[in-house]
Formats: sequence, structure tokens, C-alpha cells
Amino acid sequence: MQYRSHRYPTQFPLRVQTRQGSQQGEVVDVNHSGARLTGLKRLSRGDKIQLDILSHRVEAVVLWAARGGIGVMFRPKLCDHHLDTLRQRCNRRSTPQRGQVGFTFVEMS
Repeated sequence: MQYRSHRYPTQFPLRVQTRQGSQQGEVVDVNHSGARLTGLKRLSRGDKIQLDILSHRVEAVVLWAARGGIGVMFRPKLCDHHLDTLRQRCNRRSTPQRGQVGFTFVEMS
């Protein structure tokens, strides 16, 4: 039995370029070789997509699509910088305090 590398949980919103056009999605877990994304429609196994990670394009291939989520494999694998960026998640507060922004970035362990 073959095991995949540990995936880091996250909540990272990003723009994804597909053959149907641009879509907004979210990364929910990630490692160097792949990720699980939600919020994307009309994708199937074998589709090639591009993820926009802070103005950097990352190529990926859809491995599975089911129940509102997709699994992708990065081609080539993510560099450490891109992985570290995706591991940051956005903590949204319902009501920001005076003088504070409505979100903070924290690393999930």
C-alpha cells in the first residue's frame, strides 16, 4: 500500500484558471505534490488548471473531483516558498475591533 505525504490543513482563497475560464476557489489542504480544493465547478479528472498564488502561476492536473471538492497534483512540485504561502490561513473575525483589520494570518501546525 502506498501512502501520500502529510497534507497541511489551511484555508487559502485563490484564483484558478481552467479551460472554462477563471474561477475563485479555496485550498483546504496542501503538500509539495498536491492539494485539495473546494469551490470549483465543472472540472473532471485529467483537466489541467493553473493556480494563481500571489501572482505566481502554478500548473496542476485534476486527479479526482467529487462532492464539491477536487484533488490536484502539482506539475512540477511546489517549491518551499509556495508551500509556505499556502499553509497560511485567513482567520476572519465577524466584527473587527476599532483600529484592526478584519483578518490575520497565522500558520497552522
